[in-house]
Amino acid sequence: MLSENNAVDEISFQKERRQSYPVYWKTGTSFAFRDAWSVGIVGPYVLATWVGNFSGEGHPSFIGRQAAAPLFFEIIRSLDSYGLIKGNIKPGGLNITEVDICSTTGDLPNVHCPKTEKGLFIPGKSPIKVSDVHREIYIDKVSGLRACQYVESTTTKAVYEFWPSDLVRLFKQAGIVKRQPPPYLDSCLINDTSTRGSAPSITSPSNLISYTIRASKLKQEGLPFSAITDTDSRILYWFVDNSFVGKVERDTPLFWHPQVGEFDVRVVDNLGRSASVSMRVKLVQ
Repeated sequence: MLSENNAVDEISFQKERRQSYPVYWKTGTSFAFRDAWSVGIVGPYVLATWVGNFSGEGHPSFIGRQAAAPLFFEIIRSLDSYGLIKGNIKPGGLNITEVDICSTTGDLPNVHCPKTEKGLFIPGKSPIKVSDVHREIYIDKVSGLRACQYVESTTTKAVYEFWPSDLVRLFKQAGIVKRQPPPYLDSCLINDTSTRGSAPSITSPSNLISYTIRASKLKQEGLPFSAITDTDSRILYWFVDNSFVGKVERDTPLFWHPQVGEFDVRVVDNLGRSASVSMRVKLVQ
């Protein structure tokens, strides 16, 4: 992949001393200029350079191409001056195999993936996940709505892409149109819809965090409840210790006025799928 990265500034970095060996490299700049990176492969080595403050404090000069890349090539020249760069890395010695992946999702394909391509796989390291984005559903021939059961005379089968709601939002921002599955028929029962698709995934609150509220601003504090949902979710209903606290549209956070103690937070989407998480709230002065 790095060999296909056209590094337009490579000539200026290497200047008049053009190496006879290839350099595969890439730069990176952290958010808020916290640090700068340049990582690549030269000869038999994987080389990484980092520029930053150990305190994590950012600086406008911490830009990958301006700070880390020159250092990256200076180290390469030093290695070369000692005769340490001999030959190129040999892919044949790597524990890498090719597998079929779903070209749309990058995961292993399921039976409904429309197109596959070859991808690199590291046995024992690469994640093994079968894509569930492409799913077959039943469509009512008359209304065009989604049916719960397949009846040959009244329904037809169709494959739709079911992306998580956070990715659907990114697609929209990028101007990428994804065909959304139609809503269910009114005759579908919650017992049918709740067992299909993916349950919500709560992103806030987290059970790994102890939340604090200030005593002086107790009434003004608000803790956001949010979740990633399946494509066909529309509404989220939030509960705290089995008490209903509000409903919001998908992708919209619900702000809860926190209380001190330990609570169970549950979310249920309009199709009956649910998730829960525990949370702790402490009072500070």
